[in-house]
Amino acid sequence: MPIDTRIILAGGGDTEDSRPLDELFAAWTGPGGRMLFLPVALDGSKHDSYLETIRSEFTPLGVSKIEMWTDLLEHDAKELAAFDSIYLGGGSTFRLLARLRDSGFDKALVSLAQQGGAIYGCSAGADVLGRDIMTCAHVDSNDVGLAETHGLDLAAGHAVWTHYQPDADALVVEYVQEWGIPVVAIPERAGVVAHGDWLEPLGFDTVYVFDENGKQELQIPV
Repeated sequence: MPIDTRIILAGGGDTEDSRPLDELFAAWTGPGGRMLFLPVALDGSKHDSYLETIRSEFTPLGVSKIEMWTDLLEHDAKELAAFDSIYLGGGSTFRLLARLRDSGFDKALVSLAQQGGAIYGCSAGADVLGRDIMTCAHVDSNDVGLAETHGLDLAAGHAVWTHYQPDADALVVEYVQEWGIPVVAIPERAGVVAHGDWLEPLGFDTVYVFDENGKQELQIPV
């Protein structure tokens, strides 16, 4: 029987853009629940300000116990069991995937998801939860020299294209043709809930899927 995962893929907008996604994630975390915030896609100088942004978004929603880890190599994957939810922040997608792999947290997050753990990926955090991260190559520089670009594959077999705008359609189509991987394209004012083998759109703007049949609106299957 397919596992119904609890994964949010956010397009990368601001607090108001992501409100419906944040509300759902706060409900998953639960009153008094503990959230782990991982800003490791960014360099260290931006970690503290990013944490303050996350606190300003989630504290009003009842999530006040938010802990930040800035170096995954200082932690063991077993520590994840102490948290009710995990938030993967934005930044460099290549850097984030490299750090997840180097620490073994890529496998730990996949295992957590398969056990029903709540995971939120925003921007780069959403990209790495997809099947492949080369969807970010038009904006991100691979300054970490990452050779293998397979993601955690927690988006129902799709690669994830965040910050999507219609003027990127030609690039998305080119990606699908080159890599043979379907893409879920998420605007900044929208998100997707990944339920194991199917995707649910959530938010203010339309989410699209690009595959061998072209571009179509992502809809809840009947």
